[in-house]
Amino acid sequence: MNEQTSDLPTKDDAIAALAEINRVMAQTRSAIARGPSAALLILWGCIWFAADLTTQLYPPALQWLWWVLDLIGFAGTWWIVRIHATRVKSPGGWRYGVFWGALFFYAILWIHLLAPVRWPQTAEQWTEFEPVFRRITAYFHTIPMFAYVIGGLFGGRFLMWLGLAVTGLIVAGLYLAGPYFYLWLAVTGGGSLVLTGVMIRKLWR
Repeated sequence: MNEQTSDLPTKDDAIAALAEINRVMAQTRSAIARGPSAALLILWGCIWFAADLTTQLYPPALQWLWWVLDLIGFAGTWWIVRIHATRVKSPGGWRYGVFWGALFFYAILWIHLLAPVRWPQTAEQWTEFEPVFRRITAYFHTIPMFAYVIGGLFGGRFLMWLGLAVTGLIVAGLYLAGPYFYLWLAVTGGGSLVLTGVMIRKLWR
């Protein structure tokens, strides 16, 4: 009886275990802050904000704006990862670019296979097409959030919770934001990514 009681963890053991957990969490946050995650979140948050805000104000710009901004984003991602790889030995850093390229390649392929879209040419056609494009926009916005959730399962839970939270905001905006859906995406989606990136850079080092 006394031997079983002596095997139970003491208060000091529990305190030591919590201290070790906190130390590991601090190391994980520091490693994330030193990596490219913060810069990538800020970059894509700004692109997200600019694209959705412009869509809210001038929808026909969608025919070219998203492609231009996505190309800027991919180029920026490559540059950020490359700069990070020169500072920190990361032989697999090139996989970031390949992963995001493959992800959006399949996202575009799937939307064309499942629901081929013909872009409207007149103002009347844009008005009729707008509800459909809202769903397409929500679809493409949830693609990187899916990647964050999966990445968070392996490389830091904060990405998982960020992906889930922003996905919830996207879906809520689709049904509740009405004519201000794209403004909602700009503020809640793009703004969330930028603020998270700034928080990581400022507070997790």
